[in-house]
Amino acid sequence: MTVILPKSFAVINTGERGILVTFNKVQDLVLNEGTHPIVPFVSSVRVMNIRIQRTDVEANARTKDLQRITTKVALNWQISPDKIQQVYQQFGNNEELVARIITPVLEEIVKARIPARSLEKNLIERTELKQELETKAKQRLESYGIVITDLSVLNVTASDEFNKATEEKQIAEQKSISDKQIAEQKALSDKMVAEQELQKADFESKKAAKDAETAIARARGQAESQKLLQTSLSPEILQKQAIEKWDGKFPVVMSSNGALPFINVNAPTSNPEPNK
Repeated sequence: MTVILPKSFAVINTGERGILVTFNKVQDLVLNEGTHPIVPFVSSVRVMNIRIQRTDVEANARTKDLQRITTKVALNWQISPDKIQQVYQQFGNNEELVARIITPVLEEIVKARIPARSLEKNLIERTELKQELETKAKQRLESYGIVITDLSVLNVTASDEFNKATEEKQIAEQKSISDKQIAEQKALSDKMVAEQELQKADFESKKAAKDAETAIARARGQAESQKLLQTSLSPEILQKQAIEKWDGKFPVVMSSNGALPFINVNAPTSNPEPNK
């Protein structure tokens, strides 16, 4: 047969405090770290953790523009050592303190502050939101003997419906931007083609004008050459050129007697001097 003897001492570890209860009544004496004698069957010790602890709370609320968002905050806190008995008498141990006070108060604070801003501001003004929530948490919880060391806004998440609408809006905006870019590129391409056509037309016009000037200059040169040639030719030069080109054959004239050579028998224009 095993006999369980009641403990005649209590061990309080680092970061803890002991609440001495005698005949179910909390005594004024708080046990610090170490080993403490107690009276079996008469006294007992309730151990309370006074280290800094963390509690995460997630709350849903609607923003100023009626968008539903989920906000997750982390609270670092500890029980004030000089109020350890008060906390135990009112709320019980650490777990009961979190369930009955810390979590409900944080949820209430978050739900009260989120509607003060629009969704966009709640998403981007995280620093301001943190400061507001931390100030409110200190005002509410320190009266219960809870010391707030820090509060962090871990996440602010919009609803699935809003995320879907935002995604569709972004896709539409991106498509609009793409269509605009395509239109701008087409306009730029059309402008370049038009400029090239203008440059081509300008080149062809200048080329036609140059060709016309060249043709006029050539015609003028030919006319002046013909005029100069006509001026410089005399009957003697023409006769000399004809003789140089003669192949030794007389022209043939057809008559009733057959073909006869054509000989120019015209008398010279000047009278020969008589023989003496």
